[in-house]
Amino acid sequence: MKKEEIIEALNKRYAVKTFDKSKKVSEEDLKTILESGRLAPSSLGLEPWKFIVVKNEELRAKMRAASYDQTKVTDASYLIVVAYRTDSEKLVSEILERTAKIQNRTKEELAPLQQMLDGAMSRQEPGKTSWIKAQGYIALGMMIETASLLNVDNCPMEGFDPAQIDTILGLKEKNLSTATILAIGYRGLDAYASKPKVRRSYDEVVEVVD
Repeated sequence: MKKEEIIEALNKRYAVKTFDKSKKVSEEDLKTILESGRLAPSSLGLEPWKFIVVKNEELRAKMRAASYDQTKVTDASYLIVVAYRTDSEKLVSEILERTAKIQNRTKEELAPLQQMLDGAMSRQEPGKTSWIKAQGYIALGMMIETASLLNVDNCPMEGFDPAQIDTILGLKEKNLSTATILAIGYRGLDAYASKPKVRRSYDEVVEVVD
């Protein structure tokens, strides 16, 4: 893909308010979007997230009620709930196990890594929950860009009651909590679609320090 095409896709992207319920995102595109989230970077490589794709219409109706009756919750092709881990005490042991398995390394070889991870985690107190939650937004950004490059419309969401969403999806029992939601689909009759994108200029937001 040419750089001009990337910028064009990102200029076309906007936070869709109204989705066309009759148009469906393909399962292949959905998987690609989710894969981009899975491959997103995270601090210390902990990946403290889970992506929950909600297809069930009854659950989505309940989620809409917990999201100030936003139609996108029920009309988008898919809702991707970006949840963060609430059992942070397990994250270090899990990444050590993954590293040992994937890189074929022993526990002894990974001792320096464990020491570094333990120290880094301890330094996150007392704001550890906020730090872990923030990691999910990195994955969210990756999925937004990937969807846009696939010409799939999308809208990141924070306009909902997280506690209600957690209850509807039974997340507490899974040691998860909702950080944000990404609705994906195709834009419908949306007045916002034709409005020029409002952004600060390049020179206002980019400063180069030589």
